[in-house]
Amino acid sequence: MKLDIDTLEWGQSEMEISGDLSLELGEGCPQSVQVEGALAVDNLENRFHLKGNVKATCETQCGRCLETFTFAWKAPVEIMILRNIDRGEDQGDTLVLHQSRGEVDLADAITECVSLAYPLTTFCREDCKGLCPTCGIDRNKQSCDCKEEDIDPRWAALDNL
Repeated sequence: MKLDIDTLEWGQSEMEISGDLSLELGEGCPQSVQVEGALAVDNLENRFHLKGNVKATCETQCGRCLETFTFAWKAPVEIMILRNIDRGEDQGDTLVLHQSRGEVDLADAITECVSLAYPLTTFCREDCKGLCPTCGIDRNKQSCDCKEEDIDPRWAALDNL
């Protein structure tokens, strides 16, 4: 995932993105992810603007039933590479890289975009029933006879809202 800014032609072009990235999202989150997609590249003299979406895929656990499944999500990517331009220039939410020549390694910037787009919780499917809080049975595979916990009477007034 490198872009050679010395040999890139003027104007617009497209860059294919494909490969594995290491994520550091913490315990219980995926450690590696496969990404693929294409970025539009605008070569504007001393600026290189890359924009597009990448599809990220990884193995992770469902937040309800704890089953491992393949999860895919789209991550928006917008990167600005500045050559010989003042470092104090503000680009808003765009990631800004400063490099005057040679190949620019985009792996860290794309990793950041993919990490930011990863949801807080993932579910194997929308209608996942999860685990029984009493006996721990996966409610998607079998049912149990556990009694729903009675609500504390001090909180009963909230049911009327």
